[in-house]
Amino acid sequence: MRHLWILRHGKAAADAPAGGGDAQRPLVARGRADATRLGRRLAAGTGAFGLVDVPVPAIALCSAAARTRETADLVLGAMDAGLRLESYRSLYGASTGTVLGYVRELDDAVASALVVGHNPAMFQLAWELVGPVPGVADDAPDGDDPDGDRAVLRSHGFPTCALAVVTLTVDRWEDVDAGRGALAGLFRPPY
Repeated sequence: MRHLWILRHGKAAADAPAGGGDAQRPLVARGRADATRLGRRLAAGTGAFGLVDVPVPAIALCSAAARTRETADLVLGAMDAGLRLESYRSLYGASTGTVLGYVRELDDAVASALVVGHNPAMFQLAWELVGPVPGVADDAPDGDDPDGDRAVLRSHGFPTCALAVVTLTVDRWEDVDAGRGALAGLFRPPY
């Protein structure tokens, strides 16, 4: 089993600082507070959010955009766990395929990882991981389980600083693919 913590960045300013582009938009006070409170909740270790069998992340991957990097820094700082943070420019505006590429490269000694990114990719990543396995018939009339994980994602949405925790039925990170996960929890601020 592997566990992927999928986090959308905190609430950001509507506009970039003078001379900056969208990638330079910083967090606003609410975004900073939500990220810090989330980190404090995760500092509880295994069992955070009542997820008894889900270890907290041992590594974090994030987009290099200002708002995602600031979110990750605040979460990890409040956790005070010394987690390694890897930041990539290519995760800004990335497709789920790009995000999965980085996830698949994680060291198999890591059982649990955090990805901090942007919507729609973060929501879509959770959606794809908990969806039906590609090529396998799904009995639900609309292609989704109306009472399952996708229904939870659909009904709750994925606002800023939302966190989806997905348990993956794989032994190695390189095997992570659509339909290989189950939603262990979906959390939204306030934390």
